[in-house]
Amino acid sequence: MSISRRSLLKGMAATSAVAATAGCATSPSSLASSEGLATPKKKPNLLIVFPDEMRAHALGFMKQDPSSTPHLNRFAKQSVVLRQAVSNFPLCTPFRGMLMTGQYPYRNGIQGNSHTAMPGKFGGKDFGIELKKQTTTWSDILKDQGYSMGYIGKWHLDTPEAPFVPSYNNPMEGRYWNDWTAPDRRHGFDFWYSYGTYDKHLTPMYWTNETPRDQPIRVNQWSPEHEADIAIKYLRNENGAYRDNDKPFTLVVSMNPPHSPYDQVPQKYLDRLKGQTSKSLNTRPNVQWDKEYLEGYGPEFFKEYMAMVNGVDEQFGRIVDELDRLGLEEETLVVFFSDHGCCLGSHGKPTKNNHYDESMRIPMMFRWPGKLAPRQDDLLFSAPDIYPTLFGLMGMPELIPDTVEGTNFANTLQGLEGDTKPTSQFYTFMPYGGQSYGRRGVRTDRYTLMMDRKIGKPLTVVLHDNQQDPYQMQNIAEQNESLVRQLVEEELMPWLEHTGDPWRPTEVPANTANAYT
Repeated sequence: MSISRRSLLKGMAATSAVAATAGCATSPSSLASSEGLATPKKKPNLLIVFPDEMRAHALGFMKQDPSSTPHLNRFAKQSVVLRQAVSNFPLCTPFRGMLMTGQYPYRNGIQGNSHTAMPGKFGGKDFGIELKKQTTTWSDILKDQGYSMGYIGKWHLDTPEAPFVPSYNNPMEGRYWNDWTAPDRRHGFDFWYSYGTYDKHLTPMYWTNETPRDQPIRVNQWSPEHEADIAIKYLRNENGAYRDNDKPFTLVVSMNPPHSPYDQVPQKYLDRLKGQTSKSLNTRPNVQWDKEYLEGYGPEFFKEYMAMVNGVDEQFGRIVDELDRLGLEEETLVVFFSDHGCCLGSHGKPTKNNHYDESMRIPMMFRWPGKLAPRQDDLLFSAPDIYPTLFGLMGMPELIPDTVEGTNFANTLQGLEGDTKPTSQFYTFMPYGGQSYGRRGVRTDRYTLMMDRKIGKPLTVVLHDNQQDPYQMQNIAEQNESLVRQLVEEELMPWLEHTGDPWRPTEVPANTANAYT
């Protein structure tokens, strides 16, 4: 009988835990003086804050975008910063699926956005694209471990059901987007202040534990500010109104901005950019200004995007400052990331869901004073790695299910040896119902390879040298066919096998120019 590497590691972790416990039990310093019993180790709290569509370049300390992020800059100096983290399927629902399950999109079935189509169209519901009730998520496990669990903000993991809730985006573009999440689909979160997906950031809507489906709360306050207010109340927990004070807590704050529409930002943040224009701010050489973009999208909204980033930074700062004021910093792991980036005209792309760095690269920062020494690292970290790494850092590696495809990089974050470093990150895009088609690729410490399969058309191959061409403006695939084949054989194929993905590249054409577009 064969033993999987994960099972072996879990067994070793369990054995180590037993040995460590035995050692502590015989140590005088570990005995409770009053009863002579071992003092149980207190489980850490977990605070996750993640905005939507915030690219890594928007972090001020990255010195890429001319953004103002003083609170995140300060937080980075206190954190382990993973500079090369990516969203492997840079789209809202697929990222959230990877976050919650630790699996890549083919395995977890979340291969596009969760929405429900009007008659004559198709949507995610037609292909079962939502977080299944029976799926075991990290939040389910923490709930079983005795945590108080809170979720605030955007969820976007359920497909709306008829009769549809009245909402500006029900329908929109032929699909229904927003809905209430039933209590039995909340995956362990016992404090709920959330919505499906709703982009009117200045007038957001929410459902709470007590809110009926047909009576959502509508608020006249910018959503990140309102969500920060609720998060602060949750942390303060006056009179035990939000959580059980005797339990460790997990709180997720999922902010929608800087997601479009870009005009949904308070004037005070725009005023901080007075005298600037989108063109004066958005100076990346790969931005295509002359292209015609869908109304409301494109590089001309970069100023508004920068204003929203500044606002998210300010509200994030309020949350972390309150955590610290309450004296919870040393017992709380705080993690900041985003679900994906946004091109804003780079490469002629309006938003996300492509292989470019502006779309794939995301913030990824872990702060835990006394446990994690602040530093920056170029680990090739992927979205499914978040779940197991959280459990590793929180001292629960034995609770990582065998179904998780991501890797626990807790040792690396702690500055320890023992983790096998990946040589690439997987990139994927699957058309609805066409898992054997679409785009697949890898991102190494130097190259980005993307291959696109379409029915009845030749394979499209794109290769960028990110060191020589950091703005990814040149496709060098045609001149580097042997390198393309090497990346396919040594990097892409193992990822496809690991994730159970049926996509396979057709033969890379030799000397066929139309393949390298």
